[in-house]
Amino acid sequence: MAILWLRDLLWGFPLVALLTVSGGYFTIRTKWFSLHPFRICKHTVGTLFAQNTDKRSLLAAVTTALGGTVGVGSITGVAYGIAVGGAGSIFWMWVSGFFGMALKYAEVSIAVRHRKKTDGGYVGGAPFALAEAGCKRLGTAFAFLCVFASFGVGNLAQVGSLTETLGELNVSNVACGLVCTALIALAVFGGRERIGKWNSVLIPAATLVYLAMIIWILLTHLHALPNAFARIFKEALGMRAAWGGISGSLLANAMRTGFARGVFSNEAGVGSSPLAHAASGEGDMQKQGEWGAFEILADTFAVSTLTALSLLCVGTERVTGMFSAVFGAPGAWVFAVLTAVFAFASIISWCYYSEVCLVFLHLPYGQTVYRLLTVLTAFAGACVPMNALWAAADILNALMIFPNLFLLFLKRNEVTYLSPKERNAPCGIASKKKTSCRT
Repeated sequence: MAILWLRDLLWGFPLVALLTVSGGYFTIRTKWFSLHPFRICKHTVGTLFAQNTDKRSLLAAVTTALGGTVGVGSITGVAYGIAVGGAGSIFWMWVSGFFGMALKYAEVSIAVRHRKKTDGGYVGGAPFALAEAGCKRLGTAFAFLCVFASFGVGNLAQVGSLTETLGELNVSNVACGLVCTALIALAVFGGRERIGKWNSVLIPAATLVYLAMIIWILLTHLHALPNAFARIFKEALGMRAAWGGISGSLLANAMRTGFARGVFSNEAGVGSSPLAHAASGEGDMQKQGEWGAFEILADTFAVSTLTALSLLCVGTERVTGMFSAVFGAPGAWVFAVLTAVFAFASIISWCYYSEVCLVFLHLPYGQTVYRLLTVLTAFAGACVPMNALWAAADILNALMIFPNLFLLFLKRNEVTYLSPKERNAPCGIASKKKTSCRT
């Protein structure tokens, strides 16, 4: 199948190496702040209680970005990764997430630094920063790729995954497609403001319910947890139980699948979520960058990891089957509802990203045409095979990575990280460390 061949070509060793080297560079440049997850959580959550923070705008930006990350890619996408790349893909997803934290910090902080004020609020991200750097054609290419990716990553794959979940509960594809189409139309024709409001309610509530159920599954299967970790590390290195040697093909497949699933899930290096962060009323590039890193902690190291461990402990590659086995038929329906919420939030988040890119492109009637195509695409997602949808999503993600990493290379000297002591120092002291004090 041509689409699978192209996916495997793009997600070969060169792209994996490029992401790892780029993430490693920014990890060192940010003083290995990725090794301090509790500090990141403290700083990010603390900004929501600061007196000088535009809490509503910041929460809308963060939950919109989380809507694009904590979605079906973190749940059914992880199950698909285990089925295709084995349990070892989870280890490489962790590697992707660790280096992705610094990448996410870098791309978000750069987007906030170079954002622009418009009549509708702030806009920023890779297209605007690339144009400002004299690479307008590359910025235009990124904007078009993001719009196309919203149909694949943020629409077809989400609706297809939801349809597959509901199909196991005997809900027809046509019914699922019609309901998704109606709900998406209701959201996207309300514009960016409505998208931010919907996500600020949907994502926190659904994530907490899902995590509570997953933790319960793990608590009831603690005896299987050591074997789950052993399987992850064993398969991550391509170890063959029968021969006791190293399988190069198994290792390559686990690495490729793990990185692809990790990037699909947390979007690190893709350049999509900075489009939402740049619109926030919070103009501190370091605070926004930390929120970007926090999104990966929530997505890759919480939702995705707990999902993977639960699947391995229960002994299945189907999340619906896992919920049915532990909670019975009601559990399967609760999971279906949660999947619908995550899929819906991810779709409207990608709609938000695309609308920012359409502002950059200045296409006549661009937003109206885009919204109509989004609604029509939602129905199509209920009828396309999932293998093709995941492959298309991975291809579009890969294509967005190249211009975004080029931007990070151009602006690499602008990415800094201040310790708490340095952050509280007078602006003059901070500026001596080549750090901008502007907001």
